[in-house]
Amino acid sequence: MDNVKIFTTGIEEFDTLMGELISPYTILIAGHPGSGKTTLAASICYFNAVKGNKCLYVTVYEEKEKFYKFMEKLGLRFKDVEEKGLFKFIRFPLTLDVDKALEVISKVVSEEGFNIVVVDSATALVDVLKLDIEKRALLLNYFYQLPTIANGLLILIAELPYSRQTLDLASAEFITDAVIILKNVIEDGFAVRLMEIRKVRGKPIHLAEVPFTMIENKGIKIYIPPILEELPKQKEEIYFPCRCLNEKIGHIHKDFVVNTFFPPDTIYGREVFLFLLSMAVAYKFKILVISYVTSPVTLREMVRLTLRDYGIEEKLIEKILDNYVVFKGINPYAQSLTELSSKELELIEQYNPDIVVFHGVHVIKYDYIKYFRELYNQILYLKYRGIGIVRIGNCVNEERCADEASISDLTFKTERIAKEGGYDIIIKVFRRFRYPQIISSYEMRSCIEEIINNIKTTLIKI
Repeated sequence: MDNVKIFTTGIEEFDTLMGELISPYTILIAGHPGSGKTTLAASICYFNAVKGNKCLYVTVYEEKEKFYKFMEKLGLRFKDVEEKGLFKFIRFPLTLDVDKALEVISKVVSEEGFNIVVVDSATALVDVLKLDIEKRALLLNYFYQLPTIANGLLILIAELPYSRQTLDLASAEFITDAVIILKNVIEDGFAVRLMEIRKVRGKPIHLAEVPFTMIENKGIKIYIPPILEELPKQKEEIYFPCRCLNEKIGHIHKDFVVNTFFPPDTIYGREVFLFLLSMAVAYKFKILVISYVTSPVTLREMVRLTLRDYGIEEKLIEKILDNYVVFKGINPYAQSLTELSSKELELIEQYNPDIVVFHGVHVIKYDYIKYFRELYNQILYLKYRGIGIVRIGNCVNEERCADEASISDLTFKTERIAKEGGYDIIIKVFRRFRYPQIISSYEMRSCIEEIINNIKTTLIKI
């Protein structure tokens, strides 16, 4: 057991899915052309070489300089590990003699101490022997024995035609410890890369398919959807910044999901930001605002003007916005729903807010069943993290508003009431397990005056 080696994929999320790679270990990476097979295999090779393991990369396709140049763009600097004697690149011609190729691989492994071998591609080697069943069997047996001989890790790359999802490598799948299938699919009109975890020996597969992408200077990024099996416990109690809401609604919890719906033809969310900022100042909360409809600069200016209209000094306004709020804008239709969810979670990981505000949620019109499932899983994950969620938008579709209210802890729904000479505003409040409440426009104005005074008093003290 002293000679056992543990390898990494170099990608945190992939390590989570795969578990420990304990020698001897074989991974089969298969996929359509351009799906990222070479990049994934090269990433595993590179990150282990950086840790001091020697990696041999054998290919019948790639040219060395082209390979180095492409990997450099992804942050994989193979020239550096090659100079340290930790990486070796060997290219065989397509007309190769398979026996000779295997002889060269064995020699490098045994004489130079390489314990990671990447074969790009195993398909090419098997195809050369297509008519020779006996040699194909010997080749597969060689692959089976190689990780044991090297006391290391073997990575086989295999090609899948676009029209197929299954492999044609005889019994190659049976000699491997893990099988990863990379796919290019079309989702919401966008090309999406998916990674299917088809087999991992010794580890149950709970999540069989995850999206991934390739990022310049960062390499492969895998997005593990935040799926919780159990509902999270509620976090600590907090209170509203005005007496009226505390009397009518009572305390809330830090991880509450709050919907604020407005009539379709109104400017929405103006006063909501006053409440959020007051709570941020009182509890030292960091707020991340993700808007689908307004640029960060414009949204910040709107909030600044709102605070100014309520009599807060410019100097205090800048202090509030700089210390407590980050504004971000995303075009939800510039990517698929999967990518949108991943991008939102990336921002949340980056800024680690106490409250995340989704502004303009009514414009999200993906396939609703799929969207609702993504939304629910996202909500549970953020609640588990103790992050409050505020969703602001117009109530364009009553049925959809009702659906979203059903999975929230608290919903504010602003409605117009016709009266002589114009209309008045009321706010209907729905809190889970409690009777609905109505807040009048007078009560809301009084509440806003109170929170503005609270903001001024708290900031002056600071």
